Amino acid sequence: MRKFSYLFAVMVVMLLIVAGCGANEEEASPPNTEQPEEQVTTEGEEEAAKQEEEKPADLSSGLDEVSTSLKDLQSNIETVPQDADQLKTAGKDVEEKWDAIEEQIEEQHPEDYKNIEESLYPLIDETKKDEPDVEKMKPLLTDTMKKIDAFKEKVSSGS
Repeated sequence: MRKFSYLFAVMVVMLLIVAGCGANEEEASPPNTEQPEEQVTTEGEEEAAKQEEEKPADLSSGLDEVSTSLKDLQSNIETVPQDADQLKTAGKDVEEKWDAIEEQIEEQHPEDYKNIEESLYPLIDETKKDEPDVEKMKPLLTDTMKKIDAFKEKVSSGS
């Protein structure tokens, strides 16, 4: 008799647990029977969509954005060269603006792309350091700005 009551008690507890789990599923689903399909995206797809949103309408406006962010970085170098966080933030902004047009430049103007990246990437890498070397950044920044400006003129005259 004791085994039967023990078995019965275990079964009641199990039944309550199963019923409780089932009730959570019913409460979580919406009352209507039609459920919209969920869009499943991977991190890569989300990042690609984000970059598509950030892509400027044309190359010229994208170059203007890169140029503006380079000028902001130059301003930070001149006013607060010891503030690594501000330099990192400005460098990240330059990188994001460049990334938005980089693929387009690489496909349409491979020589110019290669020329610009020779000074731009070392500049971006320097801004990412814990203690960026401002003396290394100054010539890289000047060189990059000249290259971007020359490329902007080339693009605007070609359009």
